[in-house]
Amino acid sequence: MKHCLVKPLTVLSSALFVSQFTFAQMPWSEDRQWLLGDWNGERKSLEEKGYKFTLGFQNESATNIDGGYNDDREMLHASQLTLASQFDLEKIAGLENTQASVMITKRDGQALSAERISDPRASQFSSAQEIYGRGQSWRLSQAWIKSGFLDNTLQFKIGRMGLSEDFNASHCEFQNLMLCGGQLGKTVGSIWYNSPVSQWGMNLKYQFLPEWSLAAGVYEINPENTFEDRGFNLGMDDAEGVLIPVELTWKPKLAAFNGLTGEYKLGAFYATADANDIKTNTQGQIIDADTPAKVHDHKQSVWLNAQQQLTAHENDSKRGLFASANFTWNDKATTTVEASQQLAFWYKGAFDARPQDSIGLGFARFDVNERVRDRQHYQNQQNGLTAADYTNPLYRPIQNDELNIELNYSLNWSPAIMLRPNIQYVHQAGGLKQVDDAWVLGLTTRFNF
Repeated sequence: MKHCLVKPLTVLSSALFVSQFTFAQMPWSEDRQWLLGDWNGERKSLEEKGYKFTLGFQNESATNIDGGYNDDREMLHASQLTLASQFDLEKIAGLENTQASVMITKRDGQALSAERISDPRASQFSSAQEIYGRGQSWRLSQAWIKSGFLDNTLQFKIGRMGLSEDFNASHCEFQNLMLCGGQLGKTVGSIWYNSPVSQWGMNLKYQFLPEWSLAAGVYEINPENTFEDRGFNLGMDDAEGVLIPVELTWKPKLAAFNGLTGEYKLGAFYATADANDIKTNTQGQIIDADTPAKVHDHKQSVWLNAQQQLTAHENDSKRGLFASANFTWNDKATTTVEASQQLAFWYKGAFDARPQDSIGLGFARFDVNERVRDRQHYQNQQNGLTAADYTNPLYRPIQNDELNIELNYSLNWSPAIMLRPNIQYVHQAGGLKQVDDAWVLGLTTRFNF
């Protein structure tokens, strides 16, 4: 295996120098696969041999144009650099139906939602920049191997990975966090770790019928993995338990949608790590400063994901109207957000001159647990405070629901360049009625080198 890797890595290094000439030729052509070019054919040659290398950069800019907790206008930027390698081990080493992946990421920047939109005492549940979060640091985001058996109907995966790679996964066609991908990382992020964070885990997926599959996994719950200075942590000494997800997937081609592809997933997880009650203390009363919270020995959630192509544009199934709907239900004993709902639509290829572009409209809502409000009301009463004392530093803001809406246009200039201007609307950031509804202008730029 060592000798198998030496030559491709040597070619990769030398190709970076050759690519300087290639890049200068036609970097902005609409059929450009990579900004650094094909390395005089070596890149495609390597892929044919089982080696695929990715260097990507994504930036998300956002500015508040009206409303929010602080209406002083500011434009902030958040970004991620991604370096990844995928290996087809069947081509490289003769291991049938086996792949491996290694990915390193670096995040940087500032969050407009934290700086301008939300009250610091009750942060916005979503974010105007989904790429922001989990620290400004380098991280090992993937290091896994996956093998298929029984004609590849049974797949086993093990290593370092994010949970939503294989469970509660969904499309990301938006810049707003709640409209991008699965929901559990946003509602129970203290135990459900998505990329760029990785954890040790393994999962098994079995396709028992052509349209049906069942998956289950076991993942460590280790808060140390989320620390900004522990991006390459491989130890498990500080693990607090395990998270066990299961998911049933149905991929039909329904006559109601003219045989267009759909995917429907029902899942749940059980986590064995201890979790604090969000309302009750060890005495069975509402939490106060003198007594600790009651501790539960588990958490659980249920989710439902649906993704469906609704129409085909002039009989072209690669174009048309697509939709996704995502719902989560979390346990009320230990979770601040007891439920979330997401509904999104995007039309791909509306214009013949721009068949790869898409127009997106999405809605996402958080439901705050009423038990959280009970605790907040009680704590304010203990301090002799009412809603009229909102500006008092001792006042505990009362959190209700939060709504996020985004309208965008994705300009896929080429496989190497994507621009996504968008406008976002945030109702009750952090669930607070006292925070003015906010309007945000955003721009996502993505480059594949």
